[in-house]
Amino acid sequence: MGNWLNTAVYTTTELILFGVGAFFWLSCYLLVIRGIVRYKFVGISAAVVGANIAWEFLWAFVYRQDMGNLIQIGYYGWFFLDCFIVFSMFRYGDKQVLPENRRYFKLFFAYSIVGWLVVLYFFIGDKFDNAIGANSAYAIQLLISASCLALMLRHPLEKGISYLAAWCRMLGSLFCGIMCILHWPGNHWIASMVVIYIFIDIFYLVIATRNLKVTGIT
Repeated sequence: MGNWLNTAVYTTTELILFGVGAFFWLSCYLLVIRGIVRYKFVGISAAVVGANIAWEFLWAFVYRQDMGNLIQIGYYGWFFLDCFIVFSMFRYGDKQVLPENRRYFKLFFAYSIVGWLVVLYFFIGDKFDNAIGANSAYAIQLLISASCLALMLRHPLEKGISYLAAWCRMLGSLFCGIMCILHWPGNHWIASMVVIYIFIDIFYLVIATRNLKVTGIT
């Protein structure tokens, strides 16, 4: 399949698993964006969006994964969809914090983007990451799960926090995580992150399911 998929390094099963995971993450972003448009609320924690956009920018335009051009298109898709989420965070993200702290929100959110860019640039450049950025991605995934759980607990009945997006987020990282565990069986860092985050997300979904009578499925 030429440069589109790297079947010399990755098995067909591994590429399919990652592709399915990438699709679920793209779906997650689209559902978050739908919630922003409908409810003027960003349904993903501001604590992690800076890390997300920094990782996606670096792996889309500075560094490059080795699974092939088709997978790289998914990295571009993550980045450009996340740009809208970042823009919306500057508009509506202060709704996530206490009223008395809202005047500081934009400044610290901007700082988080710059800070994560610097940290991840050197983390990847100094070869602490693997070939597809999964070491750093699963550290960020753990932060995503924990911070989104905290956001949902602070705003349990907020319709802008998508129940379906939470499922897509969990499944996306699970499929990509299974791929990483198969391809790098000695990488206990990723395996441990997958186990830890999945329990947090299950707890999240248990609580969110109980709230469905009020929030509905969004």
